[in-house]
Amino acid sequence: MTFDSKRKTLLSVSGLLVAFVLLGGVLGRSLAVEGTYSYLKLFNEVLYLVRNNYVEATDDQTLMEGAYRGMLENLDPLGEYLTVAEFRRASRDERSGPADVGLVLSKRRGYAIVVSALEGTPGEKAGVATGDQILTIDRRSTRNLGVWEATQALQGRAGTRVQITIIREEDSQKKDLDLIRKVPGPTLLNYRLLEAGVGVFRLGGLHNGDAERVRKGLAALRKQGADHLLLDLRSSSGSDLEEAVKVAGFFTGETRVVTVADRLAGNRDYRAPAGAPVWAGALVVLVNGGTSGTMEILAAALHEEGGGTLVGERTWGFGSVQKVIPLPGGDGIRLSVGKFLSPGGKEWNGIGLNPDVVQSASSEAPGKDLQMEKGLQVLRQGTGVRNAA
Repeated sequence: MTFDSKRKTLLSVSGLLVAFVLLGGVLGRSLAVEGTYSYLKLFNEVLYLVRNNYVEATDDQTLMEGAYRGMLENLDPLGEYLTVAEFRRASRDERSGPADVGLVLSKRRGYAIVVSALEGTPGEKAGVATGDQILTIDRRSTRNLGVWEATQALQGRAGTRVQITIIREEDSQKKDLDLIRKVPGPTLLNYRLLEAGVGVFRLGGLHNGDAERVRKGLAALRKQGADHLLLDLRSSSGSDLEEAVKVAGFFTGETRVVTVADRLAGNRDYRAPAGAPVWAGALVVLVNGGTSGTMEILAAALHEEGGGTLVGERTWGFGSVQKVIPLPGGDGIRLSVGKFLSPGGKEWNGIGLNPDVVQSASSEAPGKDLQMEKGLQVLRQGTGVRNAA
């Protein structure tokens, strides 16, 4: 087949796609060559048709970046193509500024979606909630932003303003919100004796140094006579794996807390440090759709190894490990390269953890925390059934 000059140009550009398609293999392996060539040929045909028939003139770079983004997001909501400038910042773990609005994001149906609005942050105070879709950030469509990019767009200098447009599934009404960025304070962590023998511990996340705060809080509750504990992990997220492993150990003692299954590097176990558990009493763990990240690691470990009963709603399902990988041109990608497994070997990425006792947070009962009430009921009656996570 003879291609005209445009097709030759597009074919050479589309060759860049091969680098992505063949990330997991070596170019030329006989098993993959024929299928890869077929897909590449089809891709070139689509590229040619779009380039020459779309209603507006387009440039090849825009088309190719769109192809990269679509391919990566189709694999995993956290997959992302990064330009040269973005890759430099992402590889150094740089932020757009010290302040943000407290929203943990993912992608769904092409747009950014709120996983959780952390308690006490500007986003939570403005009424943003799990499941809200963010259509725009400062008038820029999130359809064209990966999760890393969208998160960066929410960050900036303290006191500066960011405007977001959200839509909530139940009412389908768009709402514009002006949020003032704020430097995050210490992780929300509070505890109290609710009644004789029953303690409530609210853990809003886990960051460096928080495990020691949790240990002291558990010890204080024990001194106050608590032997039943309601651990509240709802709308809570975190990214510090080591802290989560330490906290799990306070309930489980020395054991495997989580395994990272890596396709290339194999499995890597994370174990709680040696030592007797800080807490050995009855345990109920409250979870919901905003429970994500290391909070899911903690919930899974406490469920399987710490005797905990999960009460509430299915968790979000953040159970993968991302890596920033460079490309020859200085740009790069964020790609999921591993998955978290519970002590029993079960994964929750994309599906979440199922509670043992399901209890929705009904909006028909304003002022009442039905999940808290259900958790207390399970603690008092000991009626929780431990299903698999």
